Order: sequence, then structure tokens, then C-alpha cells
Amino acid sequence: MRKMSKAGFPRRGIQRSFEEMIYSFMGKNAWKPTHITRDALKEYVTGINTKIQRAHGAYKDRMDRFDRTLCILEGEEMCFEDWWKFFTYHDKTVLMTRKEHGSGEKPTSVNLIKIPADRGLFESSGFTARIRKTVELSWMKEQIEKYSIS
Repeated sequence: MRKMSKAGFPRRGIQRSFEEMIYSFMGKNAWKPTHITRDALKEYVTGINTKIQRAHGAYKDRMDRFDRTLCILEGEEMCFEDWWKFFTYHDKTVLMTRKEHGSGEKPTSVNLIKIPADRGLFESSGFTARIRKTVELSWMKEQIEKYSIS
């Protein structure tokens, strides 16, 4: 991929090809959400809105997917451990409502609920995150109570 970039192949095609290759083995761990917004919790649990989206650019310090991938492919060559850590850090997402995602505004830390990394919650499932009634929905209801979200 690095050689293709230097040879002048279209950058978007290189970025997409690289991500397809990586995501083919990341599977359910791709686009892992680290937080969920309070609005997304409330709307999902109450049934107002059951279409939660994953957002890559919801953090100020996380790079856009295109930029992140081209930084790896066109920047200084890194050892596997370094670029993999960089890739997975910038691959993390935030679960939010479509309205929040479409606004382009970054959620404040006060508006974010941390998703425990060790419980296998919100695994990747196609273009969305898997939400099981007995696992994720149960956890979401606990957070509504814990943070008194109404």
C-alpha cells in the first residue's frame, strides 16, 4: 500500500483497500465504541430513537479515518506495534444519535458515559453496533438509573 501511494494510485482507493484488509480480521472489534452520549442512552432506552450511530470524529484528539490511514501509509514508516496502536486508538468511536452526529459538534466529557472495555459491549455488526436486550440494553438501563438521566 505504501508503494501504491508513492506510485500515484488514488489515495481514497488506497485508504479503503487498507481498511478493508484490516477490518476483515478485526471483525467485531472494529470501530469499537468507548463512550455513549446521554441523549443516545435516553432515546434508545425509552424507544424514542433506536438508531444509534458510531462516530469516529467525536473526540478532538482522534483523527479522521482517511487522515489516520494515510498517516500510516504516507508518513514515516513505523514498526507494526506502533502503527497498530495508532490505528486502533484512532479507530475507536462514540455512540450517539443521528442528530448529534449530524451536528458536527463534539460531545463534551460531561455528556459522555464510558463503556467498560472488558465486557464485550456494542460489538461491531456490519455498519452498526450490536445491541442485545439482555446485555447492552440491560447495561444502558443501569446507566440511566446510575446517572439519573430522564
